[in-house]
Amino acid sequence: MSPGLPESRSSRLSDTAGRRGRGRGTPRRPSPAALGVIRVDPDFAEEFPDGDATSTEAHVNLARTGTALLLELDRCVSAAFDMPQAAATALAVIDGAGAPLTPSQIGDRVLVPSATTTSTLDLLEGRGWVVRTPNPEDRRSLLVNITPEGRAAVNRILAGIRKVEVATLSGLTLAERKQLLGLLAKVLERAAVVASDPPITLDGRRNRPKRLDQHHS
Repeated sequence: MSPGLPESRSSRLSDTAGRRGRGRGTPRRPSPAALGVIRVDPDFAEEFPDGDATSTEAHVNLARTGTALLLELDRCVSAAFDMPQAAATALAVIDGAGAPLTPSQIGDRVLVPSATTTSTLDLLEGRGWVVRTPNPEDRRSLLVNITPEGRAAVNRILAGIRKVEVATLSGLTLAERKQLLGLLAKVLERAAVVASDPPITLDGRRNRPKRLDQHHS
């Protein structure tokens, strides 16, 4: 068990972090990665008889890691191009398609709502990186294609992201990175199965620790 950080409580839900940009001049919050690994309390098994300490720790730390990685990409893209990471992802999707895409196809691949897709395309088109033209097969739709300036921009963005990835994973050896990929594949495979089933009913047994009530007495 690691020393008890404020976040290292079994009673907490999985950590999440806000993705909204902060105003200029506002002090930047530390990366969630700086908080370290979350560990459950020693009495976890007593508190949650149907739980598993290692499953909880792995789950919340995967969530924290994913949030930290995305926030760092967002920070780097914002610093270099003054735009959110989602816009860079959309540009990469358009570039990699090899053919014009509809806004809905872009939204599906970037996993963002249609309103966000529209504002993202407004930003990219405003910079001259993409163009929207009528879809000859559907008058109600548009086609989005990348411009030569957009290709130059995405070349820079993707090459830069590769540098961020190398810097972030440099703490692992090649063998460890391969092992991590194998473990992540197993987690994702199981997560896909869970997501395809009806939502798990959120109930069960919990023995509320007395230490929690002592803080409110």
